[in-house]
Amino acid sequence: MAAPQRWYRSTLPTEPALPAWEEAPDARRPAGAPRKAPRKTQGRKRRFAVLVVVPVLLMLGSVYLHTVSGGLEARTAGLQRELNAARAQGERLEVDVAKLSAADRIRPLAREKLGMMDASSAELEVFKGGDREDGTTDAGAKRGGGQR
Repeated sequence: MAAPQRWYRSTLPTEPALPAWEEAPDARRPAGAPRKAPRKTQGRKRRFAVLVVVPVLLMLGSVYLHTVSGGLEARTAGLQRELNAARAQGERLEVDVAKLSAADRIRPLAREKLGMMDASSAELEVFKGGDREDGTTDAGAKRGGGQR
């Protein structure tokens, strides 16, 4: 099957034969508006966008991501230094607490400042039997309770 041929209308043989869309103004387009670019030009613009603009945007995005990641790495390193300093300070404070709570230090301070003294064996009394702190007696733990 052969491709259809285009027929151009011309009134006189001396006039140029123009396609129908060039003879009559386009009803959809205002008289002073520019015409659309031909398909060939549109294809070139699209090809330009794909071959030039997209890679440039990808490179700029890559540069931005590297800049952001560099800043985050520096911030991470700073926070790691702060964490190590806080851990070291915590260890020093634990050592200080151990030194300050030692019995060798507390007994003399209690004698001097509070007037306390060590108890002798004659002053200590031991109570036998009776209730204990947890509510049990010497017979054993109490089981259950009354009904509600």
